[in-house]
Amino acid sequence: MTEAESFILKNLDEMKIEYEVIRHTQRNTIEEKEALDREFGINAKHCKNIFLTDRKKTHFYLLVMPFEKTFRTAEVSKELGSSRLSFAPEDLLLEILNCHSGSLSTLSLLYDRDFEVNLAVDSDLLLEDALCMHPNVDTTTVIMKKDEYLGKFLPKIKHRPTFVTVTVPKE
Repeated sequence: MTEAESFILKNLDEMKIEYEVIRHTQRNTIEEKEALDREFGINAKHCKNIFLTDRKKTHFYLLVMPFEKTFRTAEVSKELGSSRLSFAPEDLLLEILNCHSGSLSTLSLLYDRDFEVNLAVDSDLLLEDALCMHPNVDTTTVIMKKDEYLGKFLPKIKHRPTFVTVTVPKE
């Protein structure tokens, strides 16, 4: 277990958040995620997490959406009221949220003690019963019920989500 994973799971325990942990090999594609679901009997939505920034690299956003979706930065930028959002550089992701792009999730916000990152959640995730997310390592999946995520976890880390609609499905 990595130091970051240990830190995140310890914090979830201290917050009395209910969750399940599954350890597995790295899975990157939709097909690999579906195989993981079958292998472990997972009945939760895998989330895609994208770290965005404005042109000046002064405003940061964590976009959380269903894994199978893709998005247009112009659409998300408009919804968030921030012009010209783009992918934030890996070094800023490591500096601010202590992780690499493949292991990013809402759980990474535990490292955002200065509240530099704005959380944007695709409203389709509100339709799910449970969500899958990485604890800053892409070979571990944490499954959390939506009510635990919205009702306990986010309030305890003091990150209020902005709900957005990502309308471009992945083809």
